[in-house]
Amino acid sequence: MPAIETSPEAFVRPGFLTPDTATVLFQSLLTDVTWDERMKARKTACYGQTYDDSGVDYQLVAMHPLLVPLCRAIESELRFTPTNCLLNYYETGRSTMGFHSDATHNLADGSGVAIISIGAERNLTFRSKTDLSLLLDFPLPHGSLFYMSQLTQDH
Repeated sequence: MPAIETSPEAFVRPGFLTPDTATVLFQSLLTDVTWDERMKARKTACYGQTYDDSGVDYQLVAMHPLLVPLCRAIESELRFTPTNCLLNYYETGRSTMGFHSDATHNLADGSGVAIISIGAERNLTFRSKTDLSLLLDFPLPHGSLFYMSQLTQDH
């Protein structure tokens, strides 16, 4: 299978969180967050600025205290401050999300989308919009940070 070339526009940082920190965060979020069940494949929760995800609107909600240190760590690593955090909880390894592009109209210039993956390792697969046979897989281990620029959404 052909692969899309990697670039600075999308990368993964394994070990962004220590295994212990990631595990404590995962367990704490499971119990402390009020999960929204409007999505069929996953439970969600949204903090920060308003956000629309697949037709589900999330209103402005203060950043959860458990997420504030993560926002600071992302700012230190990526040089921008996250203004929104969409939590996705997949209860089983059978749930997936189809190919899509994230809405970027609310992103500040010079920022992008940061994903902190906790729990079971999963693959994030990208597909080229111009050649559907071109794929790129990013394994996201427990505690990893994945970043993609706004440009990534265009390709």
